[in-house]
Amino acid sequence: MTGPVDAAIAQAALETPDKPAVIETRARATRSVTWRELDDSTRARAAAIRDSVEGEPLVAVAVSSTLDGVMELAAALRTGLPVFPYNSRSPQGELDRLFALAADRYGPVHRPGAVPATPAEASARCAADYVLTGGGTSGTTKLIEGRIGPHVTSGMAMLLRRTGWTRGLRQLVPGPLYHAAPFTSLLSGLLDAHTVVVQGAFSAEKTAAAIEEHGVEWMQVTPSHMRAMLESADVTPERLTTLRGLLHTAAPCDEATKRGWIELIGAHRVFEMYGATEQIGMTLARGDEWLARPGTVGKGFLTQIRVLDENGAGLAPGQVGRIFMRRGSGRRPTGADLSSVEYTVDGFLTVGDHGRVDEDGYLFLSGRRSDMLTVGGSNVYPAEIERVVMELPGVRDVAVAGRDHPDFGSVPVAYVVTEPGTALTAAEINRHCRGALAVHKRPKHIEFVDELPRTEAGKLYRRLLPEPTLRAGRPTR
Repeated sequence: MTGPVDAAIAQAALETPDKPAVIETRARATRSVTWRELDDSTRARAAAIRDSVEGEPLVAVAVSSTLDGVMELAAALRTGLPVFPYNSRSPQGELDRLFALAADRYGPVHRPGAVPATPAEASARCAADYVLTGGGTSGTTKLIEGRIGPHVTSGMAMLLRRTGWTRGLRQLVPGPLYHAAPFTSLLSGLLDAHTVVVQGAFSAEKTAAAIEEHGVEWMQVTPSHMRAMLESADVTPERLTTLRGLLHTAAPCDEATKRGWIELIGAHRVFEMYGATEQIGMTLARGDEWLARPGTVGKGFLTQIRVLDENGAGLAPGQVGRIFMRRGSGRRPTGADLSSVEYTVDGFLTVGDHGRVDEDGYLFLSGRRSDMLTVGGSNVYPAEIERVVMELPGVRDVAVAGRDHPDFGSVPVAYVVTEPGTALTAAEINRHCRGALAVHKRPKHIEFVDELPRTEAGKLYRRLLPEPTLRAGRPTR
């Protein structure tokens, strides 16, 4: 065993053996482990993983936002092998596709109790410390690599310290640990000897109670989390007094939600980060900066920003175009699949987001990737849903678009054209999607239409799709 996480856990166990390392808070019970207990347990588990594999395979870990889930992930990270966290509740069909993709790229994927996926001949050993999943505009899942590196001097560690983050604080992780932001928050917390609080499935009431009971000082959230908490009577300023930093990511935050949180805890404790899983760069905005320039996502943090037109020419401040970013190091991102990233000759990159910068260099987004939806903080690509629906016999054509939703920001809606004489029902489509797509990717509403607005060349005009009538509530499960 070797590497930064192994060394960090051992060091924390030496310095503060009896301090809580992980706390799982539930409605009826609280479980926790100290740094000494975490060190002993995860060292033994890491050794068992090492003994059960040959070579250096990708270690897939089914993670949940529980004490056991954090310990499994920490043990895998201590092995020094590349770690692949995934959603333990994903449908089997989605997992089969995911592991086949990973096996083709990296060789056998180690999953405790499972038969390794058969790799393609072109596979190569994964050189990264971890691999996360991301969507793609083609509807195909991408694998994005990440490195841990020297934590204290890394760009992300430096950014976190601007948001009230210090070594040894109490951090709440309300998001799923297989998503990029919660995963990196947890990882950074392990490296900085945090007490990490997890609560299983998110709810506003549980989060407020956890902050108050455990003296939570920092947390990373999505705008969906923020909206839900603002609407809850359990979330009051008195319960949030220990919170020194709230960092929100993953999706644009509406003005009412941003102002609500600034009123709750103060502008100097609310932060917004904009970036991409592909690690092309990042921005940071503190609440008082946002109040001075409502809607900004901040200035580049160790990142240069350009806004270019479709021909690659630079645009003046205030003009909307594609956002290109270049990290201060000048290095290209490490992701294995960067098919959605476009490069300039001098090293600026874009994932297709559009926006503008003002005279002072503050960035404003005018639209995320052209077709991508953000559902409760998770990126969803219509092409993936369309591909699954098209698998059904009797489907002639399908298009998926996002529609606004009060709780989730947006939800996917499927417009389906069936073959003449086909009696396909919405229930059958929903049943098929349940076996192939994670819950946030499943259509909230299915609309049967006679035809889709396409050009003669087959290009779809999503903006011309009709507006469906949606009932309030959660996406169809």
